[in-house]
Amino acid sequence: MKRIFVVALLLASLLIAVWGCDVSGLATPTAVISTPTVTPNPSPTATSSPPTETPTPIPPTATATAEATPTTPPPTPTIEPTATEPIATLPPQPSPTRRPSVEVSPTVASSEPDETSTPARPKPTRTPAVPTPTLANRPPTALPSEPPPAGGWKEIVRVAPGKHRIALTFDAGGTGDALPAILNALRERNLHITLFITGKFAEQYPDGIRQAVADGHEIANHTYSHLDSTTLTDEQLATELARTEQIIRDMTGVSTKPYWRPPFGARNNHVLNVAVSQGYRSIYWTLDSLDSVGQPKTPDFIFNRVTNTPGVDLDGAIILQHFGSDASAAALPRILDYLNAQGLQVVTISQLISP
Repeated sequence: MKRIFVVALLLASLLIAVWGCDVSGLATPTAVISTPTVTPNPSPTATSSPPTETPTPIPPTATATAEATPTTPPPTPTIEPTATEPIATLPPQPSPTRRPSVEVSPTVASSEPDETSTPARPKPTRTPAVPTPTLANRPPTALPSEPPPAGGWKEIVRVAPGKHRIALTFDAGGTGDALPAILNALRERNLHITLFITGKFAEQYPDGIRQAVADGHEIANHTYSHLDSTTLTDEQLATELARTEQIIRDMTGVSTKPYWRPPFGARNNHVLNVAVSQGYRSIYWTLDSLDSVGQPKTPDFIFNRVTNTPGVDLDGAIILQHFGSDASAAALPRILDYLNAQGLQVVTISQLISP
């Protein structure tokens, strides 16, 4: 028994010795592969003081990056201009040229004619280009019911001021949508004007023409087809006037004589003489409201144009407006009330030129 115990003790000592050698052999490679930044403990059983740590050195790659990094702040990046910013290298772009407005066109007649000898009125901008006519515009020397004097009637542009009368005239060549509103405004104030009607317009708006005659308005001739009279032969112009006269007479029982207005205001002495041979005297205008020229107008524009155009004396004047203009129809009540407040009586052409 004792011998067995001794043998076991020897085996145990041998195993302990062998185990110690194995542990010592393994400790060396472990220390080799440990992180170089940490100092290994001298003994796993040491408890006298906590392990001391040394600062972790900067890896080579980190050191290279730090050395390459500049110590000064980076420059401010350049900001490219956006689409809304002008590019300095481009020359300034000029503004588009505006077309002169029709309202200030120098071809619109607005000055008063001399009582004895008046220069020719320039052609309105809405008419085709024709030779500038030479016309003598004088106040009428004969009543419309009388035969034309020797040499024919002179075209009427206005009459001499002093009678406190003004003629508002409406031309019909396009649409007649505004005709009822215009007639209503005049009827409410018991006023009468002269309407220049084309034959085609009368055929299109017979009820409106009959109502105008029933209300007491004066009907004048504006040809049948609303063509430039300077482009027609004598026979064609005479037919245009006669055809409209017949339509109006059959429709209302009244005559369009003795007044007519050339469409677009296009006329010359020869055209005027042909019309005189058919019994018609040309009625031009002192002031064009411009309601059918250029862009559509507002009622305020029409009101200011008719009542406050510099250089135009409304006493004795003839004003041009159109049935196709909603702006003229809307401005008419204000115009009529303004003229009345100024002491001007709205009359027909016959009343304007009468003594």
